[in-house]
Amino acid sequence: MIKQLEKQIRDQKKELADVQKGLAALRLQPCKGDSEIRKKDEKLEELGRRAKALSETIGDLERKRQKLFAESTLKESCSS
Repeated sequence: MIKQLEKQIRDQKKELADVQKGLAALRLQPCKGDSEIRKKDEKLEELGRRAKALSETIGDLERKRQKLFAESTLKESCSS
């Protein structure tokens, strides 16, 4: 179970890094008018929401992994 959580965390972190790269690239793109600015702002907001959701998911998964690790360590120490 812990290995599965670690794999999910790695996958989520990779996806977050990709989203952050996309945000950085989008910020550097020039805009030539109001409609382009609006589209860019919408994409920035969407990517920002996605990055926030991924960060929260990663945090939840890491807490869950730590809890499972602590429980398994506790079980091992009690059975010794």
